[in-house]
Amino acid sequence: MSKVEMIKYIPSTARYHIFHPKDYIINEDKDGIVTITSPNGETNMTLSGYEANGEVDSKVLTEFMAEVTKGYELQTEPELKEFGNGLKISGKYKKDGNDWLWKIFSENKAIVIVSINGDGILSDEEIKLIEFMLDNFELYSE
Repeated sequence: MSKVEMIKYIPSTARYHIFHPKDYIINEDKDGIVTITSPNGETNMTLSGYEANGEVDSKVLTEFMAEVTKGYELQTEPELKEFGNGLKISGKYKKDGNDWLWKIFSENKAIVIVSINGDGILSDEEIKLIEFMLDNFELYSE
């Protein structure tokens, strides 16, 4: 993968920060939902933040993942891992012939849902870039 200049983005909710390629297009709607789109428009990442009523554990994340991915064809079983002082769950799905990656990050009561999709199949290079962006993602739980 060639060297890509990254810039830091913090949404108006200040729920998290994420680094994205400088040439990607950022849109944040009035509800704080952020969409990061590749310059050619073929890859989209959407991030939305929430506050849970109580502590978020593996059961809550697993149920939440099942809820947000209803209507998607499961490609890989969702995988639960530690994330900072919290948890994350991720899985690969398909819908209408397009690849989707769904990830949910949590820490204390803070939750950020991330969906990534592309026109058709996500290339290995696109997936590596997305994973790099999310490896450097930080959730602010306070």
